[in-house]
Amino acid sequence: MQGSMNLLVTLLVLLAPQGVWLHNIIRDSRLLAIFNGTAPALDVLMHIETSVGRRSPAGAATAADDSLPTNDLETIIRSEVAGDWQRGQLILSLTNRAKTDELKLAIYEALWQELQQTKQIYNPLRILDFYTQLKDHNDVPSNLLDTVYSTFIERSTQLLAAPFHTSSRTANFPLVDNLLQRLTFSKLDYLRDIFDLLYDIVLALESPESVAQRLGNFTANLTQLTLANLQLLKRPEIANATDAKKCIQDNIQKLLEETNFETKVEISLRQELYQHISEDERIFYSSQKICLRNVTQPNSYIYECPTTYLICSSNASDPKRAAYSIQRSIQNNSAGLQFAFFNAFWNNRYIVMESVPVTAVAQNLNTTSLATQRDVIFKNVYSKSNIYWWHVVFENDGVVLYDSSNRTSVLCGGDPSHWDGIEHHVYTRNGTDYQRYRNECTWKVENCSDTA
Repeated sequence: MQGSMNLLVTLLVLLAPQGVWLHNIIRDSRLLAIFNGTAPALDVLMHIETSVGRRSPAGAATAADDSLPTNDLETIIRSEVAGDWQRGQLILSLTNRAKTDELKLAIYEALWQELQQTKQIYNPLRILDFYTQLKDHNDVPSNLLDTVYSTFIERSTQLLAAPFHTSSRTANFPLVDNLLQRLTFSKLDYLRDIFDLLYDIVLALESPESVAQRLGNFTANLTQLTLANLQLLKRPEIANATDAKKCIQDNIQKLLEETNFETKVEISLRQELYQHISEDERIFYSSQKICLRNVTQPNSYIYECPTTYLICSSNASDPKRAAYSIQRSIQNNSAGLQFAFFNAFWNNRYIVMESVPVTAVAQNLNTTSLATQRDVIFKNVYSKSNIYWWHVVFENDGVVLYDSSNRTSVLCGGDPSHWDGIEHHVYTRNGTDYQRYRNECTWKVENCSDTA
């Protein structure tokens, strides 16, 4: 009950009708105790009655003193905050109940001045909190909002610049971490503005390549790192900086390799990022269904063989036969990107590589000719219901599919000597021989999302 009475007194004092202001609050005003909940309510009310009013020297009210200058109001409000920013936040929360626009404006301006006079002004999180609170009021002057926002961007930039001036990947920046964590709950526009100003500063002091490398010093989330790299790519300093571009591409590849990239990064940012990778990668990541075509022939698409459960590469006649959906592994694996491919036309069966019998491997290794060993292939790729993970590597002219365990085998096709009549079987070779059989073992990615 005491707390409720104290809050009521606070409202009476701060939100008084026009013409009733606090002229002279003595330095040890018991009104300050309202915020701490320690002074009896009646005692405070009696004190207010003797301290407040439009008075002449003789104590009579004068008509000429209907309102106080705004500067005087700001002084009174700031005296009540007295360096305690929590009190300032309380005052701001009560502003909507103020009876006059003059008092509202005085509160906004006074609290901004008070914030600048405290150490809180060096903490961008405090400025962001204040800005967010101001945004909740529809009568805050736009120039004040712009000033507070600009100050927030500047303070954030000064803080975020620190990791760019060290090459250490183990250095700790707890204040940077806190800011980035807080920004996860804010609009991305804030971060865009911060990075724009941040790059102005750090690129004037550091090389473009260094800046690109040191993005790795951040403990930011995937969305923030994606935006940071995209913003950096737009900078004119990057246009002719080959090493920096390569570094940013490495950053992008690391982002794409994150297992939860597609679920954590919003689609608009992902689509923007896809514009900076190869066509095969872009189609692979952005399409609902893909077709895999062997580069040796224009119509050599992977699909389930017509008379067996082996996998063939030929003209599938019906696009649905060759349209595969992609499933990504959610396990972090040292082997890199892992995907499974299944086809709805074939009852959601997967492209599966079966282990080669030990006897077949031994027979190959016992062959006297190394060239003969290399020419040996295994028809061990089937269409089956069990899931199988392929390790996918993107090359300049397509993708390469290795077994997910240790990349000992690579998926190939297109050699007529390994076909069986109408069934143009795919096959696997030793993974180390990819360069020797590059055309056979490289697959173009095509968008087949429009297949039913």
